[in-house]
Amino acid sequence: MIMTTDQQSPAVTEQLIRAVLPAANSRSFSVAVEAGIRYEALWRRVLEAEAGIATALVGKKTRSEQRRRKEHDDARGLRPMVAVAPGTTGRGTPAVHWHEGGRGPALLLLNGWTASGLVWPLSWVAELEKSYRVIRIDNRGTGWSRCAPAPFTMADLADDAADVLRACGVEGATVLGLSMGGMIAQELAMRHPDLVDQLILVGTRPPGPAQIDSDPTLLLGALRPPADGQDTREYIAEMWTTFACPDFGPEHPDVIDELVTQIARRVTPRQRVLDQVRAIAGWHGPERLANLAMPTTVVHGTEDPLMAVGNGMKLSRLIPDARYVELVGVGHLVPYEDGDALLTIVRSGRSRTS
Repeated sequence: MIMTTDQQSPAVTEQLIRAVLPAANSRSFSVAVEAGIRYEALWRRVLEAEAGIATALVGKKTRSEQRRRKEHDDARGLRPMVAVAPGTTGRGTPAVHWHEGGRGPALLLLNGWTASGLVWPLSWVAELEKSYRVIRIDNRGTGWSRCAPAPFTMADLADDAADVLRACGVEGATVLGLSMGGMIAQELAMRHPDLVDQLILVGTRPPGPAQIDSDPTLLLGALRPPADGQDTREYIAEMWTTFACPDFGPEHPDVIDELVTQIARRVTPRQRVLDQVRAIAGWHGPERLANLAMPTTVVHGTEDPLMAVGNGMKLSRLIPDARYVELVGVGHLVPYEDGDALLTIVRSGRSRTS
């Protein structure tokens, strides 16, 4: 029997995570997790196909097909964002939604764990759209990609990004990835180097087992559901404020309020959050970074509580000729905490010949 994450209580989930943490820094663990994801995904596709055949005979759609169609229809109200209707199988037809605006060279933004393409500072994105064609992906499980196929690996998320770029007619882009988005960006650059002109990795880490782990208490706290009777916005604000440097939340309540509004607009379901945790746990192969040839900048805040700053240092050493930029006094929410510095880094540009 395959036990899915929606069958697990929060307490059981926490116990499982605490039990596996000691082994999480081994390659064999990551390989086993990835194999488990692929095995489960295969059986889900088989069962979905069988259900599809049965329902087609009576002229109906499966529940998953109905959910995907509803999600796609719900997204139609947004400004133009889906150039190709999201699909569920086959490369070249994106399984995910994306947001698009601006004109100029392509800039792909890949967000982190639990966050959709909506969760970027509005004024920061607007500033980028003056000079770039900005594409923001809703990773599987988030935003309008909550019904995308699951479970999934980091390779699946990277292939999604490649599919979106190709669907948009983009032959090469600057790719900026934050946190888990930085992991997707690395995998995209390794799997589809022709699509990545420049790589900007923000508040992220290298593939296992090369990462430096942070205090697991913060991760476990983020996985806990709201307390009984706790307001959703209060819960989101409390959790995300802990990811910034200690003084940022109290000194910038307006920024936190914007962040909470973006997250609350399309909350990532708990099951999808855990699917992303599995994808991260199954990601491995840091030696592959040595093959990257595109200009790369690694950006990390010195006060990042979620992703230890040593990860940025280590990542910059694993990628040939990578530039390392350290932001003093900045936590994990780099675009919100020091968006100006990040704008400068994006605009400075680094061509393949520089």
